[in-house]
Amino acid sequence: MLLVVIFSLFSLDARAESSNYVFTGKEIYESCTHAIKGLDRSGDYDNHRFGVCAGYIAGIIDFHTVATTVESLPVDMFCLPPQISTAEVIRQVKQYLENYPDRHHDLAAYLVILALREVYPCKEEEPGR
Repeated sequence: MLLVVIFSLFSLDARAESSNYVFTGKEIYESCTHAIKGLDRSGDYDNHRFGVCAGYIAGIIDFHTVATTVESLPVDMFCLPPQISTAEVIRQVKQYLENYPDRHHDLAAYLVILALREVYPCKEEEPGR
């Protein structure tokens, strides 16, 4: 069942318009903008939005970690370096969202996964291994 959900995430049109409430790219971008200000101590920021950004991204990473530990599921959507900080991941996701403002209407979870796949792709196994 989990595998169906994961593959559905990548096969569906990721527009957020079809649901009563979903977290969009615009909302995660705005929240992560506050998180970056807080991390950099570079101006006024909303603690709540800081927490929303960090918690949302951490939740996706936790989901990925759990999903990849189930041996029968091939779900290496992204491969984070072992010692990476949440702050660095937040910066990478925000940068991705800045690079693709036309995608802000899409589902936030979809965009976070796309960002992490782009920045932290899994290396393909070498032939013969």
